[in-house]
Amino acid sequence: MSARTLLAAASLALLALAPASVRGGESSAERLHRKGVHCMEEIERRDCAIEHFEALLDERTDRRELVTDGLLRLVKLYEKEDRPEDLKAALRRFWDAGKTDTRRGHLPYTARFLPKDFDVVFHAHMQRLMAAPLAKQLDEIAEYVMTCDPHVRDQLDDVRIFRKAQRKSRETGVTVQKAMSDVVAEEKKRTEAYKKRRAQAEAEGRPRRPEPVFADATCQVARALGDDTAAVWTRGAFALAHGDFTRSAAIIEIPDLAAKLEAAVAAGRLLPRGERAYALTPLRYHGGEVLLRVLDGGELVVAPPGVMNEIAANYARGKRTLPREVDRLVVGVPVDAGFFAVATEAAVRELGFGGMSKGRRGLLQLLLPRPEGLQMAGVAHEYFGFFLRMPTDTPLKAGALVEIVQRMIANQAEADSESADFLRLLDVTQATDKRALLLSYVMSRRQIETIVLR
Repeated sequence: MSARTLLAAASLALLALAPASVRGGESSAERLHRKGVHCMEEIERRDCAIEHFEALLDERTDRRELVTDGLLRLVKLYEKEDRPEDLKAALRRFWDAGKTDTRRGHLPYTARFLPKDFDVVFHAHMQRLMAAPLAKQLDEIAEYVMTCDPHVRDQLDDVRIFRKAQRKSRETGVTVQKAMSDVVAEEKKRTEAYKKRRAQAEAEGRPRRPEPVFADATCQVARALGDDTAAVWTRGAFALAHGDFTRSAAIIEIPDLAAKLEAAVAAGRLLPRGERAYALTPLRYHGGEVLLRVLDGGELVVAPPGVMNEIAANYARGKRTLPREVDRLVVGVPVDAGFFAVATEAAVRELGFGGMSKGRRGLLQLLLPRPEGLQMAGVAHEYFGFFLRMPTDTPLKAGALVEIVQRMIANQAEADSESADFLRLLDVTQATDKRALLLSYVMSRRQIETIVLR
């Protein structure tokens, strides 16, 4: 066989493996998604939509967002068709459907220079979440989560309490005024019980874990930059060392960052601390300043001084310092997730069992599967999907735990019709290769509103 013939055969083989394309440059995945949406929304044929979205889940594509949207639409369609087993089978494909070897864009660039002991990372893509139809339908809830204006938050909380009272009035037959009085009393009682538990823990010598720097600093940064909400930002990565939450940092992508920093300095809301570095006033964190620094493009790093110096030094050397175990967990999350979080094995074990007595901790570790880390992801379209994956090297224990949890879910659903409504889109299982525990939960707009107004 000639070299030219071999080259031609190899080229044909590569074309066969690549995603199929159709006229006009539209990929096979794009075509299946477009036709599925057409069947679902234009001609209202569920069977046609299901056929195309099922085929979409089998495609390998870099347009992972099409796969996720198709999966959530399938959930909706299967629910309407009363096909619970197919619904759960679709949910179990979240982590792998559409996957290619492409590694791109999970975290802002500067995140690769986080300190080596940072083993818990949370990432939120604000623009992706706010663009979802669900966020537009639940605009008040989305605004409450994103706002950094305390007055707006108080107003939205008043609206929530009023709607909760309206719901209670409809369910019990009492007047809205009486329901309002009851709801306010319930909220007050809940707040007082929380304060009592905190006081008791302190009295017993159980110190509270310190808050990470971004807990208070995030909204302080927003207000310093002239933003009253984080919804106008692009995305943010928030990371910490599980053994010491004061070793924490945030890396936030912010549009028009340079202009906002210049205005904040001019207004005295930020104090210069060197080249493209600033102190956030008047916030103090454990007796020291909170520093802001731009190391790359439109990414703002927020950290205590010691941590900031480490990140800047790592950046200057140009060598990735984000732990390999963290990087492996991050890359295993679908890149189109609206938010995700990962934690290493050590972080999961210490945060999950750290507050227990030695005997109880030992017993649970003996009975439960050994976690090799934790991955969580959330996606939103017309439904909200939450997905959890826990890799493990003890599949027999994992299988036993799944059976117990599935039995508990089934028993609760049989005993309570209201619980059944919330549990029908909850699935707990093992991955096909038995190497991970999977939990999937999908909620509709109505269910989210019910939870908020309970």
